[in-house]
Amino acid sequence: MARSKVVNLCRVLAMLSVGGLCNISYAVDFTYSGFGNISAGKVFSSTGVETGFPDNSKWKCPCYIADYSHGSVYESRWTLTPESRLGLQGVASFSDNFSFTGQVMARHAAGDADLGIEQAFFSYNLSPKLTLQVGRKRLPLFFYSDFQDVAFAYNWARVPPDVYGWPVVNYNGANLTFRDDIGGWAVKSTAYIGQEHSKEVPIAKLGDPSRVDIHWDRMYGIDLEINRDWFTARAAINKSQQRRLRLGPKGLEQFSPDPAVFGKSSPQTYSSLSLNVDRDDLVVRSEFSRVNAAPARGSYRGYLLGAGYRFGNFLPMVTISRLNAFSAKGAAEEVDRNIGLSVRYQLSDSSALKVQLDRSRWDFLNGTDNTRKLATVSYDFTF
Repeated sequence: MARSKVVNLCRVLAMLSVGGLCNISYAVDFTYSGFGNISAGKVFSSTGVETGFPDNSKWKCPCYIADYSHGSVYESRWTLTPESRLGLQGVASFSDNFSFTGQVMARHAAGDADLGIEQAFFSYNLSPKLTLQVGRKRLPLFFYSDFQDVAFAYNWARVPPDVYGWPVVNYNGANLTFRDDIGGWAVKSTAYIGQEHSKEVPIAKLGDPSRVDIHWDRMYGIDLEINRDWFTARAAINKSQQRRLRLGPKGLEQFSPDPAVFGKSSPQTYSSLSLNVDRDDLVVRSEFSRVNAAPARGSYRGYLLGAGYRFGNFLPMVTISRLNAFSAKGAAEEVDRNIGLSVRYQLSDSSALKVQLDRSRWDFLNGTDNTRKLATVSYDFTF
């Protein structure tokens, strides 16, 4: 995946779009890698009520929301734009213990072409077991959050959107990571602090033509991952103060939480537990999530369960996922369910072909619902 070159620091930082240090001329070691996927999908069946979400004036619905965080929507015609993407990552190593990592992503987010910096952080190894990182990183809310864009790294065409669908996917701050082998278990734990002020969030564009900004402040979290032989478990928790602002007649105005009742911001907590099995040819994936933003906003409970068995280069899987939504007072409001049938074919050590059929049902618990069926073909690669 990577080639190594020795270049001067000015050239490295220019490639990573973090200029300003070009007066330093000593050599560093630079490695780069890339990843991407070409995905085509089409909604081929629909029943039930049209909700206007996503916005029917922007997309030709019936529609299937494949990625809430980036506003990826499939319509009733074949299209490549919702999930196809390309990422490039570079690492500049100044010494054995000190480095800088930058990552840029090109995608078609919420119907618009987008090129953005996903990660840009410095790393320093305090010891063989402790690493300090400072800068911009992916927010590790769930098991696949850190590498969600690298579709080659998991078995589906996409991570189940019922669990992986939130407005903030990055943060700016610092983290400390611990790695060790304890009693035969590989242990990794990361504690972090930071914030994220996300402008014009794609998830809001799904149903709101106005500009919406999301602020997560005073953020902190910790995760723990353990692995032994064929079993991997991960638990995580994240806390922050959140607020939402919409562009109105007087500029950006806070609309959530209600500032008259809750003030400038309100607390929220994300927590998750993942249990995974890779034993011989048997593959099992599971994740359970909870989001609590009460009393200012509602809460959510979600899960995914998937199982498959490898036959040579083929891996067929069946995966179900579900998200229950509750009001600020705890009343059940909506249940979203998805069942996916997927087949992954390993083309090489760096590429895979996937075919997936999904059936999604949104039950609004008032006698109405809608159901969508989606077909996806994806070519995933790394280099």
